[in-house]
Amino acid sequence: MLFAGNAAMAQCTTTNATSCVCEDGSSSCLLLPDITASWLGISDNGYIEYPQTGAGTNYNGQGPDDGRLRVSGSTPNIGHGSFTVRGEDVNGTRTFLCGNDTVFNVLPNGQFTCPNGHPNPKQLIIQRLYNKNGNAMSYVDQYVGSMTYHAAHGHNHVDDWAVMTLRVPTADPNPLNWPIVGTGAKIGFCLMDYGQCGSNGSTYDGHCRDENTVYNQGAVLHNTDFPNWNLGGGNYNCSVIEQGISSGWTDVYGKHLDGMWINIPPNTCNGDYYIVLEIDKRGNFIEERDDNNFTAVPVTLTMQLPAGTATLPTITSDNSHNLCEAEDITLTASGGLSYLWSNGATTQSITVNTPGSYTCEVTSYCGVNTSEPFVINQVVTAPPVLEGDTVCISGAMTLTGTGTGDITWYDDLGILVGTGDTYTTPVLTTTTTYYAMNTDSYTDSLNSEPHTNGIGGGGYVASEQYEVFDAYEDFTLNSVLVYSQGAGSITIELEDHGGTVTESLTTTVPAGMSRVQLGFDVTADTNWRLIGTNIQTGGLYRNNNSAAYPYGIDQLLKIKGASAGASYYYYFYDWEVLTTSSTCGSVMVPIDAVVETCAGIGENIEFKRSIKLMPNPNNGQFAVEFETKNDGKVSFELLSPLGTKVYTQEFDHVSGNNSWNFDQQHLAKGLYLFNIHFEGKDYTQRIVIE
Repeated sequence: MLFAGNAAMAQCTTTNATSCVCEDGSSSCLLLPDITASWLGISDNGYIEYPQTGAGTNYNGQGPDDGRLRVSGSTPNIGHGSFTVRGEDVNGTRTFLCGNDTVFNVLPNGQFTCPNGHPNPKQLIIQRLYNKNGNAMSYVDQYVGSMTYHAAHGHNHVDDWAVMTLRVPTADPNPLNWPIVGTGAKIGFCLMDYGQCGSNGSTYDGHCRDENTVYNQGAVLHNTDFPNWNLGGGNYNCSVIEQGISSGWTDVYGKHLDGMWINIPPNTCNGDYYIVLEIDKRGNFIEERDDNNFTAVPVTLTMQLPAGTATLPTITSDNSHNLCEAEDITLTASGGLSYLWSNGATTQSITVNTPGSYTCEVTSYCGVNTSEPFVINQVVTAPPVLEGDTVCISGAMTLTGTGTGDITWYDDLGILVGTGDTYTTPVLTTTTTYYAMNTDSYTDSLNSEPHTNGIGGGGYVASEQYEVFDAYEDFTLNSVLVYSQGAGSITIELEDHGGTVTESLTTTVPAGMSRVQLGFDVTADTNWRLIGTNIQTGGLYRNNNSAAYPYGIDQLLKIKGASAGASYYYYFYDWEVLTTSSTCGSVMVPIDAVVETCAGIGENIEFKRSIKLMPNPNNGQFAVEFETKNDGKVSFELLSPLGTKVYTQEFDHVSGNNSWNFDQQHLAKGLYLFNIHFEGKDYTQRIVIE
């Protein structure tokens, strides 16, 4: 970094580039930010651990801290440019995502409601990049992500800004590759100039470093180490119009704030772990470096299970228990120091392509323990039985297939051309090979996020509230997890987008956490509501902060909003879904659509008898009609008495009745021959024009 005095800095602003310095030393450049994650912001009284039970509610409205590891986050901007994000474009209007719809030119002020009824609008945000061209300063705006209004804080948060995990270190130098023990919420930050990189002894001395990815390392940077210090103005706050972090400043989110925690799994034992904080994990924003957006800080847990307590590791799958031919499944064991799978693998996750029972011996601070078996079933889908078709010369054909499931048809390039037990080809003039596959469906049990109520703060309420969700295909909502303040009855209803209650259940639940069996049938549709009503238990737990929609299961279920707004999540956790979305396909089977020359084959008597040419005689205006069994091509010729072609044309005909009108009034009166060329044969009739 180069030293720059205050006088020089005064001429490096968002409107004056006179003394601004480019990273490469040139006179023209984009002045980019460089966001880092401070290890000192975590290690210096920046975290607090709680036991799995009895932690109590320590921060108003954020629920019990049982099993939480609260963490502070500090994100210094050490780049040559400001980190500036805007909620309005240059015309002063906003843009929102409403599910699959984008709504433009929204007025700059006021609450926004999606016209399509989507309950959780996402406001698109713009990153403003300042551009130095000699002494002149301009800017470039680029859409980069979204932000959501946070009701508890009263302002917008940049979505998915920070992700916190609890990990076990390995020999790999990159903490992002270490095994994950626990995870936190997808945290949205309000971006602001919270504090300066400062000077020796100042409040945030040590937060800003040239390298923050390695704990206890990196040279400290103070204000005077930034050539463009304060570019951005040093006044960014939680404005709905513009937020950001100026060059040489940091934004700090304290561990006392809602959502600033990692959920420690109940089967975790005391020992030495690392807190890993990752910023802009999706890489939405443009920076000088993309490889320094994380840090890892050691932490010793002391309030969990005593070291050496025998606990069973868990195994999860990225798909299901059914293994299709020529496919694979990824299995992941819970976090530990080392792993030994039943197939000899020694990594946290394995990819398998053979059926069987898999276990994993996990060495952790709980000792050496082996998981319950995870059984993978081999599924072999029988190929379809196919029947081809044949035409003479040209025509469309119908291919037929039978199978145990759904049949799909493909061309020789592997492109899907049809579905169902039959496929009708286009008109073909040469023999063509198609392929068909039979796909069987299997019932699977899947669970949707959020799995617990640990996604944010909240409390117990008894009002009627609901979650809004889309179902991409039919499924059974088999059960949900609820947290009740006391024992008593509750009613759960399923309501479709038209307001009709399709399923309802009244049941009694105990105090605390319990699973409610539902068995609700859900059809593929949008804007379903799962409603909690008539709550006679003193209240069910709901989150009123830090909900990060959408939740769900890929290609099956999307929980997209709540009755009270985007920050709320109501009542129902860890949805257990029974679905037939697990499918396995057979091998591809070829089948030919055959086009024959039909040489030596006699006339098509049915076709010949169906030909009608009328009126005859005529004045040159006449029509021809005939019937065919298939689609195909036909050509017409009109010949003079001397055999000269006076008209020729080819047409596509369809299966069934066909009719064409002709106007040849310009021809001389006399006798002509009208020839129809069909399936390689000529069918000729005399016609008189008078």
